[in-house]
Amino acid sequence: MINRILKYNFIVLACMMLACGSKATTKTETKDSKNMNTQKVKVDIWSDVVCPFCYLGKNKLEQAIKKLHAEDKIEIEWHSFQLDPDFPMNQSVSSIDYLAQKKHIPASQIQGIQQYLTMQGKNYGIDFQFEKTLTFNTFNAHRLLQWSKTMQRSNEMKAALMLAYFSEGADLSKTDVLLEIVAKHHFDVEKAKDILASNTYHDEVEKDLYEASKLGINGVPFFLINEKQVISGAQEDSVFENVISNALKNLPSTPNANGAVCTPAAECK
Repeated sequence: MINRILKYNFIVLACMMLACGSKATTKTETKDSKNMNTQKVKVDIWSDVVCPFCYLGKNKLEQAIKKLHAEDKIEIEWHSFQLDPDFPMNQSVSSIDYLAQKKHIPASQIQGIQQYLTMQGKNYGIDFQFEKTLTFNTFNAHRLLQWSKTMQRSNEMKAALMLAYFSEGADLSKTDVLLEIVAKHHFDVEKAKDILASNTYHDEVEKDLYEASKLGINGVPFFLINEKQVISGAQEDSVFENVISNALKNLPSTPNANGAVCTPAAECK
């Protein structure tokens, strides 16, 4: 069993390696909320597909929503964030080797934190296979995520990419691998091929990255609930449950659409 001090050191090391968030905070935002659906809790999430804490945070949030029976009361929007935007496009290298060279952390130490994350992942239905993972530029994966948002299928795309990367060792730097994932999950392959062969959704990704910088986001996952409450990092389950529960309590009541009413025209029906 990992004692509390060792566990803390592991988490600190992981954040150093992966630039993932680790704090839960509350703050008031000045963003324009005109487009918010006031009948649902809006959760904006900045994350990268190669961030293990983002995968944990995603599943922790989904677990909290399910526990609160709030699936129809939550609106999730995924936003792009890149942990290593300067990595060359269309290339990939072993993540363990790359982290050891870039951060000068011994491979054995990196493997230690990965073993810890693997144990954590099993609690949330995640089969981390870190020995298979690769480091690459995630920009094209984010362009596909932006595309999936136009079909209200971004949760499916996000889950598909993370599963392929973390559990199957997929090289997401390769166009043909991305298209295989698209086909497997019943997205339009020809449309995806056209997107990846062009600059489509480039601006949407850049807009998310710019928004992250404006919000001061320097680690992911980053959850913004109703543009006010922030959860930074893959926090304890209770944090997600409490924040979502409180946000649900503040939703305005919705009249029963099937109830009997009387109108100003003296009609009752």
